Amino acid sequence: MQAPLYALEYVTSPVANRYAAASGAQPLAIMVNRELQRNADVRPWGRSTRHIEVALTDGMSYRTGDHLAVLPHNSAELVQRVLARFGIARDAFIQIHRNSPGTTQLPLDQPVSVLALLARFVELQDVATRGQIKQMAEYDACPPEKEQLLALAEDPRYDEEVLARRLSLIDLLERYPACALPFSVYLEWLRPLRPRYYSIASSPVADARTCAITVAVVDAPARSGQGDFQGTCSNYLKLQPQQSAIFGFTRSPQMAFRLPEDPTTPIIMVGPGTGYAPFRGFLQERAALQANGTQLGKSLLFFGCRNSDDFIYQEELRAWANQGITTLYTAFSRVEGQPKTYVQDMIRAHADEVWQMIQDGAVIYVCGDASRMEPAVRRAFTGIYQAKTEASEQEADNWIDQCARSNRYLADVWAGG
Repeated sequence: MQAPLYALEYVTSPVANRYAAASGAQPLAIMVNRELQRNADVRPWGRSTRHIEVALTDGMSYRTGDHLAVLPHNSAELVQRVLARFGIARDAFIQIHRNSPGTTQLPLDQPVSVLALLARFVELQDVATRGQIKQMAEYDACPPEKEQLLALAEDPRYDEEVLARRLSLIDLLERYPACALPFSVYLEWLRPLRPRYYSIASSPVADARTCAITVAVVDAPARSGQGDFQGTCSNYLKLQPQQSAIFGFTRSPQMAFRLPEDPTTPIIMVGPGTGYAPFRGFLQERAALQANGTQLGKSLLFFGCRNSDDFIYQEELRAWANQGITTLYTAFSRVEGQPKTYVQDMIRAHADEVWQMIQDGAVIYVCGDASRMEPAVRRAFTGIYQAKTEASEQEADNWIDQCARSNRYLADVWAGG
C-alpha cells in the first residue's frame, strides 16, 4: 500500500479561495437567467434549457463564435454525501501538506474550509478508475467486500457495472461501508474541478459588454439506478439568481468558427438543440449588419428539436427569418402521429437548394453532438455531393475533408450522452 500523497491537519480559521484567480477567471454578474422550455417543470418529461446573460468585466472581450468558460461548483447535496461518508463536520477547516515534491491545484499549507474545498476545487462525479477500485480493496477489511471490489475492477465487470453506469468514488464508497479509505487519499484521487465551455450565443456587434450562453440542464435518472444524475455546471448555473456572480473567461475555439469576412458569402448552419447557440450569435450579428445597410449573402439554418415545446428561441428566430436574416428549416423528432425527422433529413429534403449554395461558395457550420448528429449531418452532405456529381463514396469523403481543410466545413462539437 502506497503512502498517502497528502497529510491533513484540521484547523479552525478560514482562508480566501485563490482558485478562481489562479485560473484567470473573472467575476461575471448574471443579468438574465430564464427558462427557454415551455414544460420544464413537468416531470419526468420536462427538460430545462436556460438562457443566461452575463456582464463582462473591464478588459474582457469576445468575438462571435467564441466560448465562455464557467467555473462550476459541486452541488450542496453531493458535497454533503462526501462529508457524511467521511464523518466530517460541515464547518470543518483543514490544512493540506504535500508529502512529496510536485504541483497541485489544491490549496496547500493554508487553512481551507472542507465545504469550500469539495464544492469548488475537485471533481466529485468522475467515473472511478480500475486502479482506484483496486486500491479501495486494500483499505477494506471486510473479505466479501474486498473480493467484490477486486472483481469489479476486472473485465468485463468494470465496463458493465462501473463505466457504463458512471459510478463515482463516492457511489462506491457508499456501497462498501467497510472501506476505510482515508480522506487524504480520496482527495489525492480527485481531479481538479474543470471549467465547462459553452458556445457564446450572442454577438459583440449587438452588445460588446454582455454575452449570452444557452445551457441544457442535465437532470435525469442516474445510470446507476439510484436517484438522479445532475450535471455539475448546468445545475449550478440554473440556480444562480440575477445579480449573483459566477467566475469565467472567454476563449476562442481551436477552429475558425467565425462568420465569413465577406458578409455576402452564403452560409449553411446546422444546430439542433443547444447546438443553435453560436448561430444565435451569427444571426444577431447579421441582423445588426442588415440594420446598418450591409448586404447579406443567403443563409440557411437547420434547427432540430423534439417538438414545438422544445423549440428554444422560437419567437426570436422566426422574427429573424421573416426579416430575411436566414431561411429556417425545422426538424421535429417527437411529434405524435408524425415520423421522426432530424436535421440531416431536412438537409436531404432541400438538397437542390443546399447544393446550389455550396456551388456558390457557401461555408457550412455544424454545432452539437459529435457522436451521432455530426456524422449523420456529414453523411447528408456527402450524399448530396454523390447524387449531384455521380462521385463514389470515397470521392465524396475526400470532398468533405477538403472542405474542412479549407474552412468551408466547420464543426464545433462535443461528446453527447
